[in-house]
Amino acid sequence: MKNKFVLLADMLVNMGIGLIMPITTLYVHNSLHKSLVVAGYVLLGFSGAMTLGNLLGGRLFDNWHQKKTMYLGGTIQVIALLLLTVFPVWPLYPFLLVLYGLGLGILNSAVNGYLAFLQKDDPNIFNNGYWLANIGMALATLLSGLLFDISIRLIFGGSALLFFMTLLLIRVKFRDFSVEKHSGRPLAVSQKSNRANVWGITLVCVTMIVIWICYEQWNSNVSVLMTGQDISVSRYSMLFTISTLEIVVMQPFITRLFPNTFRADKLRVILGVLVFACSYLTLVGADVYWQFVLGITFVSLGEILALTAIPMLLNRYAQDNDRGTIQSLGSLSGSLGRALGPLSGGWLITALGYSKTFLVFFVVHLVMAVILLGVHAPSKRINE
Repeated sequence: MKNKFVLLADMLVNMGIGLIMPITTLYVHNSLHKSLVVAGYVLLGFSGAMTLGNLLGGRLFDNWHQKKTMYLGGTIQVIALLLLTVFPVWPLYPFLLVLYGLGLGILNSAVNGYLAFLQKDDPNIFNNGYWLANIGMALATLLSGLLFDISIRLIFGGSALLFFMTLLLIRVKFRDFSVEKHSGRPLAVSQKSNRANVWGITLVCVTMIVIWICYEQWNSNVSVLMTGQDISVSRYSMLFTISTLEIVVMQPFITRLFPNTFRADKLRVILGVLVFACSYLTLVGADVYWQFVLGITFVSLGEILALTAIPMLLNRYAQDNDRGTIQSLGSLSGSLGRALGPLSGGWLITALGYSKTFLVFFVVHLVMAVILLGVHAPSKRINE
């Protein structure tokens, strides 16, 4: 496998995320004894900071220094996680989680921008990255539920160690890419073509927001639904392990069905959105464990189809001087969806109940799939 050390660093980042995120709502709600709405605000602050970090990371990657941007994000994360290891208490907890989110956003955007450069010579790098990341996620989510029952400090300390190892890999195995400066007048596209490109990028980013608003219910409110039905935290955590194993097994076969073209990437995203829709339909009235397993299986397939194709689709609109920024828009959109997800889900569940909320998410995904038909191939820049 090409670029194995870069992919290993990406896997370690996802392992660090996988240890923390599945238990965040449970920790705030069950251990710190705060309401679901307060838990939603905590995750809103985290994801809002991550959104800002995504934007900052993309800009710094393109306009400052590629590796130093990664160092900045990773160092912020390690400091925040070490403090959380020592002080996992209210009200310090949400402030440190916000600091962690800022660092995570910077690091994620920089790593995604780096992968976007490598994709020119390694077309499968995003697919391989997602596959390896899910191997790490399987280990992390399995450990998350087990460590949560022992001590939350083990989760934060373990994540700090993973991100420190990531920084070491970046130091030793990453290199800075030189961006070619074009001579003469700058490259441009016609106003009409530029609007088409902006429209395509916007629709893809809106898709990410919708996917993650709804996906976050699995990381937040579904946990409360399941534990309220006397399904244990460890069995809830096992859902993510099941999902990750499904992705590891299915992704190599499914991605081979699609060629490396714009139309294939677009088709994957649309199919993925439809499969995500099915996952929420299975949750309507769910009260036994197998229904949640079926739902997470649809989520796994949706991830393989849509979430691995979206960075590739965005990269088709990019040039060397804006790859980090355009990838950061995708990361930013995911962070925004994560920010809005727990809070909006909490509001809808309070107003409508679980089943009607999941029906709303089902319909929203169907509408999004239809809108995505309007995404057109990027227009190439030409000399003026």
